[in-house]
Amino acid sequence: MNNNKGFTLVELLTVIVILTGISLIAVAGISASLEKRNEKECEEQIELAKNAAKIYFSLHSDVNPSSGVRISTLKNGNYFNETSKTNRLDDNVFVKINNNAYVYDGSCVS
Repeated sequence: MNNNKGFTLVELLTVIVILTGISLIAVAGISASLEKRNEKECEEQIELAKNAAKIYFSLHSDVNPSSGVRISTLKNGNYFNETSKTNRLDDNVFVKINNNAYVYDGSCVS
């Protein structure tokens, strides 16, 4: 009578393959979720910049809105509640009015 109480190599390999597959699916899902979050965060920060530019141009009538205002000027002038909320915006990029719409002329920094 043989009372070996263990797993065979085939059973162990099968479990490893199944766990690997599950973890690959999980990593892909998490990666996609993080990418969506980053895109949404970027869009929100651009909207903050556009709103700050609206305030800036309403207070500085001597500035031509079509020439724009730098993000660094908005940050230094405290046009954002917290500059940490705009940490993905490039300080050297302008927010301008183009065809009656506010435009952020850049992309978000990683």
